[in-house]
Amino acid sequence: MFKKEKTRLSNLSHTALVLVAPLILSLAFVVCSIPSLSLLQDVYGDGLFMEELSASFGGRTADLIIKMMPPVVTTETIQNQSQKPIIQFKLYDPSTKEGFKHVTYFITIDKDGKKLLSDWFHDDKGDLKIEMKPSNTERITVYGEPDPILEAFTGREDSPVVATGPIFSEGGLYHFKVRIATIDYARSFLPDDQQPEYEGWLSVGAVENQQVSIDNNTKPIPVQIISYYDELKDFSFDPSTKEMQFTMPFDWNLTRLQDNKVMVHQEILLPKPSELVANSYIGTINGVEVTKDLMIDPTNSTKDVVHFMIPKPVVMEIAEQVNKSGQAKEGLMKFTFKPTV
Repeated sequence: MFKKEKTRLSNLSHTALVLVAPLILSLAFVVCSIPSLSLLQDVYGDGLFMEELSASFGGRTADLIIKMMPPVVTTETIQNQSQKPIIQFKLYDPSTKEGFKHVTYFITIDKDGKKLLSDWFHDDKGDLKIEMKPSNTERITVYGEPDPILEAFTGREDSPVVATGPIFSEGGLYHFKVRIATIDYARSFLPDDQQPEYEGWLSVGAVENQQVSIDNNTKPIPVQIISYYDELKDFSFDPSTKEMQFTMPFDWNLTRLQDNKVMVHQEILLPKPSELVANSYIGTINGVEVTKDLMIDPTNSTKDVVHFMIPKPVVMEIAEQVNKSGQAKEGLMKFTFKPTV
């Protein structure tokens, strides 16, 4: 069967649619800070590899799954394994678990305030899949079958829509905004004020490999670092105390933190045997000890995986001290981690 392929630079304009209103890894760390539920129909969530979001329209409820496949995607797996992650968008009725048909999606993806993709997509089964192909080009190009009426990209089960360009080429949180324009009938648009909107976040890990030495007579110990929120900075190691230090950009504004959902999850992987491995560990964030929030995963015989699990109340306590001490203006979350003696 002949397939006509359409190529177009992703952009904000869509003139034809005038009716539609505009843990498993080494050192992994996720900070998700997302606005809480709005009184309007906008929906927000926090996520790593999957979001399940809910909204209503015209007296009906529609849940949206935004899911990354495979669940673990890093800059290293993309570069070394030529990984091409697929993002699934599935709209369904939560009461019946049945998917909605003939769904038209307006999807925007941005990172750090920079818009990467913004375009229209349609799937007759409501189960849209977009394959991401990171490349060094300046702009994102979308490939797919064009719907002649909607001017939206469509795909098939064995041939998803493809987006290629500077997307998922950097680690961190990617922000997804999704608006639903049609449900049930492909040519019948929902009224502007009834089009449900969703917001979610998916994470791509930024990989950094370090080698640390205890002294000149021992072999360097490999430490891998993966940050799922932003690029880590200023990594250093003190051989006399075996302490690691690193920083990451972070907004310590108390009002922002109070009004948002916040969770910090970090994993540190240490090879066994090595002089970095111990029965317990000490961790701090901006000088505040968070050792009670550390957990060791004992299931790996070749590695010690230490989890930082920092809930919102602890983040708020640290933020209060950071603001009082004047550190907030630096815009950094400062970590230390070391084995106990």
